[in-house]
This record gives sequence, structure tokens and C-alpha cells, in this order.
Amino acid sequence: MNSGLGEGSTSDSSISPAIWIEEVGLRTVDPDGSLRPVVLRVGPSSDARIAVLDDGVLTEISGTDYLDYLDYLAQARRQLERDGRLLCCQGARPDVHPSGQLRQFSNGRQAYVRFPDLQGEPPEIVDIFAPAEPGDVVGLEDQRAAVIRAWDSRHPGSRT
Repeated sequence: MNSGLGEGSTSDSSISPAIWIEEVGLRTVDPDGSLRPVVLRVGPSSDARIAVLDDGVLTEISGTDYLDYLDYLAQARRQLERDGRLLCCQGARPDVHPSGQLRQFSNGRQAYVRFPDLQGEPPEIVDIFAPAEPGDVVGLEDQRAAVIRAWDSRHPGSRT
């Protein structure tokens, strides 16, 4: 079954393996709880590209401007969400979000586990591509809403 990941889909053999430095085995979860394997291919940090290998189809996630890993992950997630699937990775958790400084430092590869903050403890840092449990992930809009709710609860009255 084709995942419908988009126009950039090609057979696995047509994209040079030299541009990929890492493969991360992940799963997607459907609304009914069905799990399907996918592989993220990750390019070097100087390029920050990713590709999704899903059901034998490799889709390179690309953009016209320079983007970081988090931007490309969001594009891949958006495409999977069109098929009703959530990507089970740390970067899809509602409590994971980078700071601007960490995003710049890691080229978008790392993010903080936010809220609830433990008093006096530094926040945990995770690799956004690391696997996450299916029950721990949400869609892009739900993740954005969680970040906004957390910000509003810590800074009441700051949004007008």
C-alpha cells in the first residue's frame, strides 16, 4: 500500500545512499491503533535533510530554503497525517519543543522535554528522531496547541 507521501516519492534505488548518514527505524500509528514500520533516513547536519522509507517508497523531504531537522520532520509528519497516521518519535510528543538556542546549536535535532518543569532541575533533552510510544504522540496542531497552553499557563496575560 502506498503511503501517499507526496510528489517526491521515488523508488529506494534512485536516491544516492551517500547522502544519508543514519537510518532510524520508527513506527506510525493509525487512528485505530494499527502500527506500521517506517524508516527515517537522516542526512548530515550540514545538509539536515531527511527521507521517509514507507512501504518500499522513499520520499525525500526537501525545501527550497535552508531548513533544519525539525522543519523537515514537521513536513514528514504533515504528509503522514494526511493519511491519518502519526509518526511515533520524540519530536511528535506534546511536551517536546526546542528553544531557539538549542535548535540553532543542534540544527533542530534536539529539543527539550517541557512541562512540568522540576524546580531546580535542567529540562531533559531528547533526539527528535528517537522512537516514542504510540500513546505519547500527537499531531502537529495538537502539539502546537499544547505548547501554547503551557506558555499561557506560565505567562498569564501575556497574549492579548
